[in-house]
Amino acid sequence: MTTGTLKRSIVDLGAVTVSNTPETGSCESSSDSSVTGAPPPGCGAGGLWIVPLVTPAGLKVSGEIDRTTRGMWERALDGLVTGGGDLHLDLSELTFIDVRGTWLLTRAAQNLPPGDRVFLHRSPYCLRSVLTLIGSDPSPIEVETA
Repeated sequence: MTTGTLKRSIVDLGAVTVSNTPETGSCESSSDSSVTGAPPPGCGAGGLWIVPLVTPAGLKVSGEIDRTTRGMWERALDGLVTGGGDLHLDLSELTFIDVRGTWLLTRAAQNLPPGDRVFLHRSPYCLRSVLTLIGSDPSPIEVETA
């Protein structure tokens, strides 16, 4: 990832730092978890944890994006798109994303102002393969290959 200075407000932290896990209910974020970017205890398998990144602007995503967590994913993406500018998504801890979650990502990227892009860092194979299948030309999504 590249570094830089914060040029705009990212997102309302309250909108994106809550994990919803079907097994345990709602996992509220604590100030410690928001700082470290780690999910609180018990917010692992089956949930989604989204933490705003300041430099570069974007999100760190952990867990799974499926029918139970898709609404939170959509709200987080919408919150970022409204600010404009390039977005960086650290997906190194994303274990699964369904086709609809991938479609929401492409829709958010297409809603960015002209010239702005979404950069996917360390994305899982399941996301890269679906992006290849659904494609868009020209694509506002750049997938890190290294």
